[in-house]
Amino acid sequence: MPAPLDPVSYPDAAQRYRRFIQQVFPSSLAEQNPQAANNEAGPDSELEMQARWFAGEFGRNFTSTDGKKVEIIQFGHWNHSTGPDFTESAVSIDGHKKNGSIEIELEASSWERHGHAANPAFENVVLHVFLANSQNPQRFFTRTAQNHEVTQVSIDWLNLDDWGPRPWNHLPEARLGRCAAPLRGMDDDKLTSLITAAAQYRLQKKTQRLVAAAQIHGSNEALFQALAAALGFTHNQLPMRVLAQRLPLKSLLPLAKLDCEARLFGAAGYIELDSFENSDDEKTRSYLKELWQNWWQVRDLLQSPAERQLNWHLSGIRPLNHPQRRLGALVAVVNHWQEFRSTLTHCEQDPVTALKNLKHYFSSLQHPYWNRHYTLRSKPSEKSMALIGRDRLQDILGNVLFPWLMREQNVAWQPYTHLPASQINQKLRRAVLRLFGSDEAARENAHRNTHHFYQQQALLQIYSDFCLEDSSECQDCPFPEQLSQW
Repeated sequence: MPAPLDPVSYPDAAQRYRRFIQQVFPSSLAEQNPQAANNEAGPDSELEMQARWFAGEFGRNFTSTDGKKVEIIQFGHWNHSTGPDFTESAVSIDGHKKNGSIEIELEASSWERHGHAANPAFENVVLHVFLANSQNPQRFFTRTAQNHEVTQVSIDWLNLDDWGPRPWNHLPEARLGRCAAPLRGMDDDKLTSLITAAAQYRLQKKTQRLVAAAQIHGSNEALFQALAAALGFTHNQLPMRVLAQRLPLKSLLPLAKLDCEARLFGAAGYIELDSFENSDDEKTRSYLKELWQNWWQVRDLLQSPAERQLNWHLSGIRPLNHPQRRLGALVAVVNHWQEFRSTLTHCEQDPVTALKNLKHYFSSLQHPYWNRHYTLRSKPSEKSMALIGRDRLQDILGNVLFPWLMREQNVAWQPYTHLPASQINQKLRRAVLRLFGSDEAARENAHRNTHHFYQQQALLQIYSDFCLEDSSECQDCPFPEQLSQW
């Protein structure tokens, strides 16, 4: 059995893991994020880059391409219409405050290619943000229709930590790694120490991301965006997060329940005039009609044009995880937000009770329609279904709420280690196969070290830091040799 955890080790073990990464990647790589080993890394879409920018993951202080100091005073609001990505922003450039819009693109040249230079809607853009491109260092200047130069900021994607699941084709084959032998030879104390350190390191990074978002948007909005992403399941985290960013919680809380639901489902692209007229189920028809009657009144303000509409992933999604049902769960959370914050505040005062109270809150959420429906078109089920099932609850607790509790309450580390394991997904299976192998002894070792959520997170962190950053099929990776120094 693994050695017992030291309840006062957080965050000391995380710092040890950070030093270990620097030891494994010395000299040239020590000054970079280990992700730099994969120089093809980048966002899957412009929308992902915009969402991560708005969440504050790039920070708020930059140097422009011409050497000016740039500070984001106010990140602004997602634009629901055509024009720049974020409106009503405030930026300080060399100490001079400018109010206007911010445009974010994958390439600097997109400004001209997309016709922004001739579009009057982009005249008040005060900042043009794009990805650094070492492969094409050619300089492009950003100018408006009236020939005003716009300050440019180039950001480096490689300096970001991993953010949620990536498409599976980004992952290498799960062949047995050279580290399997030294990992198998480690005694329980050392292996537990390594896993504890990697888990703390990963938890600390999640806490830092939440804190950054809270500093920009406030704690309510940071939690709302993180909860929405967690409810999005593997493939719909991004559209759920963007939806929560486009419709801030502060704009939803004052609304009547149906108004709130109509805005969320409408902005998600799920409410059309004929959606209730063609429904065979009376309860569905009644619900959709109520949503439409509330949505059409604000549709012109909140409906996104075609190029800004959210792209929901439906292939291979189980009915219980359909994005429409996940939206129904988010609606229930918004409708009971004060109860949620009260429960969370109590957990901050007494983290030992966190598991029991938070589990009870989420498991007791109800919705008259979504308790018995999979989608906006499905027939009602015979039995009532939990809005938030066990796996989603584990994800919310482990990836959102405990990282939030760890802002100042280091004693929450011990109850965090009591979280049971979540369902093993494809990425975790590959990590286990790569690090431990597949024979009987390896399976037993893997089982001992994936029994709890924190252990699974540790293996994912090790896999991400080393296996995914190695392009030599394990041959040149320094991790196996450095394990003896742990």
